[in-house]
Amino acid sequence: MKPTDISDPDYFHKVVDCQWACPAHTPVPEYIRLIAEKRYTDAYMINWQSNVFPGILGRTCDRPCEPACRRVRVEEQPVAICRLKRVAADYKSDIKDRLPSVPKKKNGKHIALIGAGPASLTVARDLLPLGYEITLYEKDELSGGAMRTQIPRFPITWRGIRRRAALHS
Repeated sequence: MKPTDISDPDYFHKVVDCQWACPAHTPVPEYIRLIAEKRYTDAYMINWQSNVFPGILGRTCDRPCEPACRRVRVEEQPVAICRLKRVAADYKSDIKDRLPSVPKKKNGKHIALIGAGPASLTVARDLLPLGYEITLYEKDELSGGAMRTQIPRFPITWRGIRRRAALHS
C-alpha cells in the first residue's frame, strides 16, 4: 500500500470534503482540533498559512466549506467552520514571533505594488520573506483597501443593508 500523498488536493476531495470545498484548501480539521484544545494562536496560524486575513475572513467568508461538511450526515447542521475561524482570531495571542522573518540579504528584485488592499498585502506577505524589496503605493492614509473601508465594524446582515438602502432610495 502506498503512503497517503497529502500534497495531492484530490486526496482531500476523497477524505475531507470541507477542505476540498474551501477555495484555499485550508486544513479545516486541523484548526478545529486546535480550537477544541483551546490552542487559538496555533489554530490562527494554520489559517494564516492559506488565508492571509483569517480574522476578517471569519466574518466575511460565504462559507463554501459548510455545505460540504460531513457532519450533516449525522446532524441537521454543519460545523460552524467559518465562525471557528473567527473564534481563533478573536482569542489568539500575539503572533509577531511566529511570522516569517524578512531576510537581511535581499535577492536584488524590487516589486512595486499599486494600492494597499488585500491583494497587494498578500503579495507583500508572500514575497518579503523571499528577499524581494517591496514598494507599496497607496492613495489613502491607511492600508487595507475595501477590506478596511467596506466591511462594517459592527455585526450586520446583508439583508439589513439592502433593506436600509431601499428605505433611503
